Amino acid sequence: MTLIRPDGSEGGVHTLKEGVNKLGRSHGEIFESDGYLSPDHAELIINSSGMHRVNDCDSLNGVFVRMTEEEELKPGQIIRIGQELLRFDLVSAPAPVADGTEVMGSPNPGYWGCITVIIGDNVTGAAFPLLGDSITMGREHGDINFPDDGYVSGMHARLVTRNNRVYLSDMGSSNGTFMKVAEGRDLPNNSYVLLGQQLFRLTVS
Repeated sequence: MTLIRPDGSEGGVHTLKEGVNKLGRSHGEIFESDGYLSPDHAELIINSSGMHRVNDCDSLNGVFVRMTEEEELKPGQIIRIGQELLRFDLVSAPAPVADGTEVMGSPNPGYWGCITVIIGDNVTGAAFPLLGDSITMGREHGDINFPDDGYVSGMHARLVTRNNRVYLSDMGSSNGTFMKVAEGRDLPNNSYVLLGQQLFRLTVS
């Protein structure tokens, strides 16, 4: 695993073995100074087949993998663009409570989803309702903008709806779009994994 610095240059290297490799503050000098990493943060399984796997070890801040192609979003999925931690949720019509009373709310002009900024554990910030078939996110040119985040590209990522499903794609951003790993995820060689505040490239020779 090669550390990739914010300017794109390479930093230190963490050597991997075939089989299970533990990652976190308790498992190597390269991880020790990152306070966002749990002591046992993740495990990386290296397979001779060339398809590897990363598993989240119930870490506090999660494991994120850089997208290489369009992916379907499920409700509750957490993504990261730049320094922004975002949660995707669907918006559905409110259902009556058990005694039949209907829930009151503002008229919905057609919002089908919502992107919510995650500030901390159980703390959320701004929420952006989603309307239309395509929504872009960026620093300055998107439907949803994060103007103060220099790690977000001018036009960074896009959400689209097709056949009642929602898909996310990166729009050639400089720093990539990352999906949080729910439990485990398969990784091809040269994948990029975000652990805490550190970005690593996985290279298996």
